[in-house]
Amino acid sequence: MSARLERAVLAAAAHEYLRVGWPVAPGAWWSPQLQRYRCGRPRCRTSSPHAVDPGIGPSGDRCRATVAECVVTSPTEVDRWWTGHPYALLMPTSTGPGVVDGTQDVIDLIDERLRAEGYLAPISSSKVGQAQLFCQQLRPGQELWLAAAGAGVLLHGEDSWVTLPPSTVRTGQVRWLRSPQECGWRLPPAAVVCAALRVALTFRSRPVITGRPG
Repeated sequence: MSARLERAVLAAAAHEYLRVGWPVAPGAWWSPQLQRYRCGRPRCRTSSPHAVDPGIGPSGDRCRATVAECVVTSPTEVDRWWTGHPYALLMPTSTGPGVVDGTQDVIDLIDERLRAEGYLAPISSSKVGQAQLFCQQLRPGQELWLAAAGAGVLLHGEDSWVTLPPSTVRTGQVRWLRSPQECGWRLPPAAVVCAALRVALTFRSRPVITGRPG
């Protein structure tokens, strides 16, 4: 894909997210050539994924704004940002959908239970074996948050953010396994997702009994 086409694809996605009310901000993109994240600021020393701070000039040495502070608010802003660079699409989960980020087996267990109850959730992935399930705004209690973290599952809600497709990250391109368009842009309730997560964590923690049969 040419650089120009890549920017056009990202801009089109940003326009669609903006249209349906998903907040999106320009973020540093992964450069395979340099093997680091870039944000278009020549002197920016932040080499990890981060939002591009609109409040500093091109000579600034570091982007410091949060993702929530960098959200674009109009189609004109989208066109301006994604004309020059292939910025990643970052979404603050404090004001946008919540996201359960875990191993594929945990996400599959949650998804199976959701579908059994009549809900269909968008699911994305940037590498084999890992996936992100989207739901309504997520405000898990500390007990569930800690239990999930202990199982390697991140719950993105308040003061967090995720990278949306079709951005490019270190592990590859973020892609939809089930797009929000397939779900009609409807998201399952957070309470239902949290209940499904509890079941998935319980199921996953069960001991595996091995031995000879009979």
